[in-house]
Amino acid sequence: MLARIAEPFQPATRLGAAMSRTWHRFTIVCLACWASAAVSFADSPQPEDVLFLADVDQTEQRFVQLLPPEFQSEKTHELLIALHGHGSDRWQFVRDARDECRAARDVAAKHRMIYVSPDYRAKTSWMGPKAEADVVQIIRDLKKRHRIGRVFITGGSMGGTAALTFAALHPDLVAGVASLVKKGSTGRPVTLDSWPDVPRKPAPSAP
Repeated sequence: MLARIAEPFQPATRLGAAMSRTWHRFTIVCLACWASAAVSFADSPQPEDVLFLADVDQTEQRFVQLLPPEFQSEKTHELLIALHGHGSDRWQFVRDARDECRAARDVAAKHRMIYVSPDYRAKTSWMGPKAEADVVQIIRDLKKRHRIGRVFITGGSMGGTAALTFAALHPDLVAGVASLVKKGSTGRPVTLDSWPDVPRKPAPSAP
């Protein structure tokens, strides 16, 4: 009677095979997660750099628009306008990771608001007459393009002062304002003397 000869024990070979199977499973899971994330990123709205012709002086101006996740054009959305700080531009409140910029984006996303950040003329504009006219025009044009409910405006540092200025000039357009400035600072005082050619009445409000 022939005795069955046992196969030699090969721990290294078996361990290698087990590790290979585990690695393959891990690779498949990672690829699946990557594909899911890629699809999610592709589906999420991306910032749109919008060029428009300013009514006040026929110059080309820009603002960034970010639609909320799962945006539906037939539904009414509230609008949040974010004004950049001194020395920055329209992209600050769209890309910057600093707290006030991130908080504004988070609020807009949480409440599914249309999020807009304009250049409002210059890196040091302080809401002059032409900047004011541009923001009025942006609100008017967005109301034609989308179903806009209430309009809110915010800004940091110089943008905080500019937001307060615009809200004071156009209480009929703005439902709420948040000025994001450091404690003890109200930004640069805004006076009519800052602009010799400033009109003594606000720009016409959007219909």
